[in-house]
Amino acid sequence: MGIKKPQPTQGKNVKVTTTSIVSPDIKHPVFCFRYLVKGFDLEQCEEYESVALIKHLYNLSQLTWEEIKLAPRHGMGSEKIQRNSIKASIPKFITDDVDYFLALRFQGKKPFVGHRSGSVFHIIWIDNKFTLYNH
Repeated sequence: MGIKKPQPTQGKNVKVTTTSIVSPDIKHPVFCFRYLVKGFDLEQCEEYESVALIKHLYNLSQLTWEEIKLAPRHGMGSEKIQRNSIKASIPKFITDDVDYFLALRFQGKKPFVGHRSGSVFHIIWIDNKFTLYNH
């Protein structure tokens, strides 16, 4: 038994990469408006609803996804809405394997519905008139 030669951690011919997998549930949400569907967008909201939505997004951004998952669905939490319950068009970036969407609420029980990908929440519909799905 001899002395073991230490393994290099970085060098001319050795590149060591360290990647740590971090659960997106411990991250804060990032909100994306890129895929809002016409007819369920900010243009359909009254000014006070738009302000309430932005304030609510700010409050949600102070939580982690885990905290949002544990919160009551009609408060700071979320609720799953089955894909086949949606009455509006679904953007093409949503693949057929997506079975449900998440509804979060603002200004009382008004939902905004979208798709979560990692820590990013893509807001697709703002349902301020409660017509997107049967409530």
